Amino acid sequence: MSMSPNQGPTAGGTLVTFTGTNLAGTSAVMFGTKPASSIAQVSPTQVTAVSPAGAGTVQVTVATAGGTSNAVPFHYIGPPFLCSLSAASGPLGGGSVITLYGTELFTATSVRFGTRTAVPTVLTDRQITVTVPAGTAAGTVAVSVTTAGGTSNATTYTYVGAPTVTGFSPMLGSPSGGTAFTLTGTNLTGAQVTFSGVPATSVTVNAAGTSLTGTTPAGTGQATVEVTTAGGTASAPSRFTYTLQRAYVTNTGSGTVSVIDTATSTVTGTPITVGSNPRGVAFTPDGAHAYVANNGSATVSVIVTGAGAVTSTIPVAATPHGVAVTPAGTRAYVSHNGSTSLSVIDTATNTVLTSITVGSNPYGVTVAPDGARVYVTNQGSNSVSVISTATNTVTGTVPVGGSPRWVAFAPDGARAYVTNSGSGTVSVIDTATNTVTGTIPVGTTPYGVAFTTDGTHAYVANQGSNTVSVIDTTTNTVTGTLAVGTGPFALATA
Repeated sequence: MSMSPNQGPTAGGTLVTFTGTNLAGTSAVMFGTKPASSIAQVSPTQVTAVSPAGAGTVQVTVATAGGTSNAVPFHYIGPPFLCSLSAASGPLGGGSVITLYGTELFTATSVRFGTRTAVPTVLTDRQITVTVPAGTAAGTVAVSVTTAGGTSNATTYTYVGAPTVTGFSPMLGSPSGGTAFTLTGTNLTGAQVTFSGVPATSVTVNAAGTSLTGTTPAGTGQATVEVTTAGGTASAPSRFTYTLQRAYVTNTGSGTVSVIDTATSTVTGTPITVGSNPRGVAFTPDGAHAYVANNGSATVSVIVTGAGAVTSTIPVAATPHGVAVTPAGTRAYVSHNGSTSLSVIDTATNTVLTSITVGSNPYGVTVAPDGARVYVTNQGSNSVSVISTATNTVTGTVPVGGSPRWVAFAPDGARAYVTNSGSGTVSVIDTATNTVTGTIPVGTTPYGVAFTTDGTHAYVANQGSNTVSVIDTTTNTVTGTLAVGTGPFALATA
């Protein structure tokens, strides 16, 4: 006589088939000293029965009117127990090979991840490996193992959505490293950031997993910026350029731009001649070009930073003032403070694509971190125009305080702070709804505003009161007022 299967759980309940000769009239099936239940005669050569509870290895016999059969061994297998996984999370698409640790795993036949199953490879009684199947949605699922001894307890595995990168700034920094950067996207929780394989330092991700900050490592040339999480790897849309750092200063009285080497804090070379009464200046993300708004000559000068010279002069409308370049570097937006217009420049051809009608006396221009919108402060109409960079149309107008000047975005792009020089306040705009959610009293005639890299504080230069206000962005309250020099105008944080 033989039987199949020859093993089962200690709790019993295994349907066993016995095959042999002279099995007709089977009256009992014994598993050691315990009788089986549910005996069924299939044919004179085949009988089925259900194993009782037991432990270890027992001898099984079949009894008929003709006597008792030969004995065959049946192995009772204890229920499996799952202790841990070598990786507790992985990409939503699956594909990771992980190890499961526990006991009684030698007869494992399947591993269940939520509603999906996979076939394991048994290494030992305490270890099995399995290729994680694709998940149905990002989130945590129960994991259990099925063996001949039953189904294990459950532990958890988290499916993580693949990260995406929608914005990165700045796109250039010092070869010695140490440049603070901000990266926006989705599914960034637990991210590591590398620059051509070299890890960034001090990486901090916000609670929503949509923004992170960090510090660049040392490097040369152009570096590919990659974000890696349990959900996979994504690259920034543009590469980061290691270059000697320069600061450009527009000299309104002389029609020139001075170049400062920030490593040595010295002015380098001779000033670059641009147009009359230059005001705003902005770099392309790769640092290769600078755009200068010449208020007195109705032009924009394009400087090739490597050569330190103007290579193109773009005629624009009268009184150009503020300049901002998109994170992709494809467009430059120029406000015209003496009118109601904003020029859009194609940086590939250095020509004006279109002119957008905004509010009265547009002043400050800032592009959102994701590059999708441009905010323009309208000094004469006490408002901020919201412009879609996809259509170059005004999609919203936000009323703010008196004579707004500058606007700055929080690192995650969720809020924008606008300084109102005429009312001594800062308006807080929710960029999802384009509504003012708070008004913060600061000093007299506020102009410049900038966030810390982690977005927890904002600093405001109060030109009329010779102070800087420190704002806690969690509570939107001023937590400190710092006395500075006379007439503070602009500021920046690092």
